[in-house]
Amino acid sequence: MTDPDLPILLRVADGDVESFGVLVERHQPRLWRLCERMLGSAEDASEATQEVFLKAYRGCSTFRPSAKVSTWLYRIAVNHCLNRLRRRKLASFLSLADLAPKARGEPPEAEWDPADSGPDAEQRLADRRRWAEVKKAIDRLPLNQRSVLVLAKLEGLSYREISQTLGITEGAVESRLVRAMRRLHALDIQQGVGHG
Repeated sequence: MTDPDLPILLRVADGDVESFGVLVERHQPRLWRLCERMLGSAEDASEATQEVFLKAYRGCSTFRPSAKVSTWLYRIAVNHCLNRLRRRKLASFLSLADLAPKARGEPPEAEWDPADSGPDAEQRLADRRRWAEVKKAIDRLPLNQRSVLVLAKLEGLSYREISQTLGITEGAVESRLVRAMRRLHALDIQQGVGHG
């Protein structure tokens, strides 16, 4: 299967600015979400996403078609976010407390409301507490394990896509994910992140 973004990126490399707008439109939502999950803030994610696209625009002539354009963009975004985290020495990687309703496919307003006395109120409160525990545990993971965990479990990327994104082998992806899941399991919260 050919990469539908490749001809667009090649036009951008030849100076077609309008084609770059097409790439931004296609990939901005997923890249923003990835940056938000990694940096933990919508404001930081917006700024980082702009910087990622600027880096991509400046570097489009160096793109090698051995990977998909989307994988290349993910790699730029992950590296950019990791560098920001290192520079700022952030303890927080992502806010799973804010992610909990989204992970269940519910709108953000589905958060637990103390005035809610319905039959699901206690379950939502328990879920919210569980997400807070997961967040604390993920915050303690080394950056290399956190990045693999987020890409695999929250973004749904395959080992191959993660390998290409991070520039590591598929074996290293699997190893880092296994180590991350073991650490979470040791804290008895693995089920809050998901299996697969």
